[in-house]
Amino acid sequence: MPAPAREALPGRASFHSLEHPGGLSRRWTFARRLVAPLATCFLPLMIGALVAVLQTYSALPFLTIGFPLALALAAAWTFYRMHATPAEVHVRPGMAAVRSVWAAAGPERRLQWRPIYELRFDPSTITAGIGDAAYEFDRQSWPEADALLTALHAARDA
Repeated sequence: MPAPAREALPGRASFHSLEHPGGLSRRWTFARRLVAPLATCFLPLMIGALVAVLQTYSALPFLTIGFPLALALAAAWTFYRMHATPAEVHVRPGMAAVRSVWAAAGPERRLQWRPIYELRFDPSTITAGIGDAAYEFDRQSWPEADALLTALHAARDA
């Protein structure tokens, strides 16, 4: 369970999404997030192997070629999603820093503060232009989405 947003310094706030790894290491976070892509990649492979066996064909190609390819695809998919999914947003006057799930699961590093250029929101998402990137924050994944939006507005206007 992610820690609630906290006021670290006057004018500075931190927000965590439900995707935040908490205190887990990168290995554990990767392993936990690998389960769904692994199931998604292996399901068609298993169906293909079953059909082949039921039709009296060899299932060996599915096992020797298919499984390693499916495992590599699932690992690459998980690696990409961990890098692309924001887990933390830190806000201070005029600036914000976003850390991905991968960065949040790794060792503490210095935050890369970037200016906030644009904010758009609707009932389901908050879109923020921070530095040279656009981030979409799904309100369901951010327990304190309204506080995050308020902090981003205040920081942008500062």
